Amino acid sequence: MYISYKHDIVMIAILTGDIKESRKVPAKIWMQLLKTELDTWGKAGKDWEIYRGDSFQLKVAEPEKALQAAIRLKAGIKSQAPLDIRIGIGLGEEDFRTGRLLENNGTAYVHSGEAFEELSESHQDILIKSPFEGFDQDINLMLKLAMEILDTWTEHSAKTVYLAMTHPEKTQTALGKLEGISQHAISGRLSRARFDAIRALLVYFPLKLKRHLS
Repeated sequence: MYISYKHDIVMIAILTGDIKESRKVPAKIWMQLLKTELDTWGKAGKDWEIYRGDSFQLKVAEPEKALQAAIRLKAGIKSQAPLDIRIGIGLGEEDFRTGRLLENNGTAYVHSGEAFEELSESHQDILIKSPFEGFDQDINLMLKLAMEILDTWTEHSAKTVYLAMTHPEKTQTALGKLEGISQHAISGRLSRARFDAIRALLVYFPLKLKRHLS
């Protein structure tokens, strides 16, 4: 679903990020995981690119899924301890497009870059910037609180959250079979990861965005 605002301009999301502690882990361990996850959102070059070794940019055509993409990326990368990820999410328009994502431009790209630059100052690993100041204030406060959960994920917790997010149709029993552990163990990991709270935020995000667009 494409979201339009102000004179039918199509809104998109751009995620700009990098891998924390990437020099401590051989790239062959995490690079394929990163590429696989980026591939679920589009085509290499056109919709996502990896540059400078451990930095990336991703276009999410459905902006209401931007936070889902960011948290899935964090869960996937954090499952390879001691790695973690930083992501600046920009919502806006794309008014200049080429065959390469890194050559495109528009307010979504500008907002993403600005959000990424503000990560260190804000002391959190996911930050959003959009055309709506009130939306940004509310969501970024929620993200600051959510980071108190996400940043404490263990390698096992992150991997289980990643599985649950990439296979939402599967039961806990089926997820356990993928991991070779019991349903009870899956339930325990998801509980310790506070997955219900994170899922509630992911449900709220598109509803909040829709209200600002209406």
